[in-house]
Amino acid sequence: MAQNSKKEGNLIQAEAGKLKRELTLLPLFGLIYFTVCGGSFGIEPLIGWSGPGLAMVLIIITPFIFSLPNMLMVRELNSMMPAEGGYYHWVKKAFGPFAGFMAGWNNWIVSFLDVSIYPVLAVYYMGYFFPVFREGMTIGQTEISGDIISWLVAAVIIWAISALQIRGARLSGMTTNWLGLLMITPLILMTILGIYQWIRGGVTIALPFLPQGESLIGAFSTGLFVVMWNYMGWELPTAAGDEIVNPKKTYPRAMTLVLIAAIATYALPVAAGLYGGGADNGRYQLWGIEEYESGEGIGVVMEEYGIPLENVESWGVDPTTDVGWEFPDIGHAIGAKIAGEGLGRILGSLLTVAAVLSMLGLFIGNSLGGTRVPFALAEDGMMPKWMVRVHNKYGTPWVAILFCAVIFSIFSWQAFAFLVVADVFLQLLVILAEFAAMWKLRFSLPNIQRQKVPGGYLGLTLVTLGPTAIILLAIFSQYVEEGFSSIGFALIAMLIGALLYFPIRMFIKPGIPDVDPFRETPEEA
Repeated sequence: MAQNSKKEGNLIQAEAGKLKRELTLLPLFGLIYFTVCGGSFGIEPLIGWSGPGLAMVLIIITPFIFSLPNMLMVRELNSMMPAEGGYYHWVKKAFGPFAGFMAGWNNWIVSFLDVSIYPVLAVYYMGYFFPVFREGMTIGQTEISGDIISWLVAAVIIWAISALQIRGARLSGMTTNWLGLLMITPLILMTILGIYQWIRGGVTIALPFLPQGESLIGAFSTGLFVVMWNYMGWELPTAAGDEIVNPKKTYPRAMTLVLIAAIATYALPVAAGLYGGGADNGRYQLWGIEEYESGEGIGVVMEEYGIPLENVESWGVDPTTDVGWEFPDIGHAIGAKIAGEGLGRILGSLLTVAAVLSMLGLFIGNSLGGTRVPFALAEDGMMPKWMVRVHNKYGTPWVAILFCAVIFSIFSWQAFAFLVVADVFLQLLVILAEFAAMWKLRFSLPNIQRQKVPGGYLGLTLVTLGPTAIILLAIFSQYVEEGFSSIGFALIAMLIGALLYFPIRMFIKPGIPDVDPFRETPEEA
């Protein structure tokens, strides 16, 4: 029995050793960029809910009080343990196997809920060009709803990208680079045209700091939640640690480049949109607004903020529509102001294509980390051993990728969309555990070499306080706005993970040795 267990452990280690280490700086930059940022799309609600002035302040300061501390934490822990599984090993070494398993489990559940929505959003934007995706179609006597068609197209996207990921992590990363280049081009064009219109107009319109009828505290808490979500995820690609070339140097460099790119990606198009024609006569209040209840329309939201429906209609917007302005609408307004509806439609269409590419990139970036979690857990004896299968030619965990593709396909069905609110709580808990692990390992493993957060324990304290305060405020705000259901679903998911832990330890783990996350990388050997 002992010999069989030892043999199984050796087979798992041999299989894991086939992972190809091929993520250099450029492909890793693309993957982290599309995990953390992924383009300007998604930042629009910050302006509508928090106001132009406060939005610009949050876009600029959040990277320094939230993202930079996260990056320093990731750099320190990843420099100690740059292994496949990343944060799973960090939390495990600090607080034991149960805490590590729950960190991996939580973020794996996050990938089900969050990653699965990106192909759905890609199809949503495609619906501008292919109405059949929204309206459905009739074949003979059979009516096929738009929901079914959208889900089938989303499933095709999921499986096509999963096939891409099996072909190699480097190929996936380079694909995100090309997607990013194509995606950012319309945003750059919109930014240039917006600044041109701003200069041509000769007047800088006066924009308020807060939206009409909103308090500073309310606008700040809502805005902080939106901007935080658009600047987080720095630790997720570390789950592919054994596939990164020289991870202790490459990962921090890639994060630094992504931070610069993310700030520019958000700040420049927003500023150009606000001053180039997308905020005239109070239209900034349309940015990113969504109806409260299905079928209710955004007119209800506008009236709650003291904006008459006549104003909304004068902006050329139907108050019964379900969403306000997104970047395709903003680009349309800028183009129309410069050269009429022709340019407006062209720019709006280009930005819609960019939004599709953004969603595809976000799926590639986020799913890469999500598919490595079950592999890393299985390598450590905490998932079925059949999950540790590496493609002989491409050096990727192909079984874990296919298994996750099945789950992504299931959760991309719109019936599961209401569960997305649970992923925020789950991921924030893992980030808090990572900061706690950084502190714990400073004391429990003081002699392990690492790239420490500068400034000694004072620096460590300052780096920890900002994100912790923001995260606790975000959790509280989520509870206030969404009610117990947002936390309740997350707690149920955590309970399932906790219950699975014990039979896994009893029946799967025996005989499989713990992974050594401190092992030398090829560059150090």
